[in-house]
Amino acid sequence: MGTAPKTPSNRIADALRTSIVKGQLAPGEEFPSQRVLADRFQVTRSSVREAMRQLAAWGLVKVRPGGATKVANFVVEAGLELVPVLLDAGGEVTGTIMRDVHEIRGLLLGWAAERAAATADAASIARLNELAQQMSAPKVKPAQLQVLDYDFFEQLLLITGNQLLVLLGNVVRDVYFRDASRFLALYQPDIFEPKYHRKAVAAIRARDVDGAGAAMRAHAATGLRLLKGEA
Repeated sequence: MGTAPKTPSNRIADALRTSIVKGQLAPGEEFPSQRVLADRFQVTRSSVREAMRQLAAWGLVKVRPGGATKVANFVVEAGLELVPVLLDAGGEVTGTIMRDVHEIRGLLLGWAAERAAATADAASIARLNELAQQMSAPKVKPAQLQVLDYDFFEQLLLITGNQLLVLLGNVVRDVYFRDASRFLALYQPDIFEPKYHRKAVAAIRARDVDGAGAAMRAHAATGLRLLKGEA
């Protein structure tokens, strides 16, 4: 089954959202009137009103009854659901949002590995080891490494038992696989090193909390250097 066509209000909301996150509409800037927007998008005013409600729900505009509708500061007002949209607006692997997401992933990886070293059971450690060995297999392709690497990350988060952490991981997953090809540069042979995953597994098995965290932070640092243009 294909996806249902977007309604006029959805199309307007998507277009204005892109303009806001790209900085084409600045925080505090006043929106044109509903009549002007209706003429611009060739829709009814009711569709414009519904689009504004969607933008307000995303934390992108502030609608004042009887007053002007203004662009909100989305960094302050919006939630994590906006992250994939910011990524789409930026596009390039060197974009700031890509670095920000990878930095958060590195923090989560390090902390989760430390928790795993303290709490992981034998079955969980065996699963991590299986994934690390698959990443180390000869001739494994970057696209396969990307999936295995995320599976390793997800397994670490699940071991912590922290539901909020798993939800944050879901945001990272959405970003990583919304357009997986944008991250393939991080999984080339001269960048991605499975040795860090193997070191993390060994440390978790030995209940070496510091060693597990250090291994995963070192793994995250290799990709971050590329995103910062240092690799």
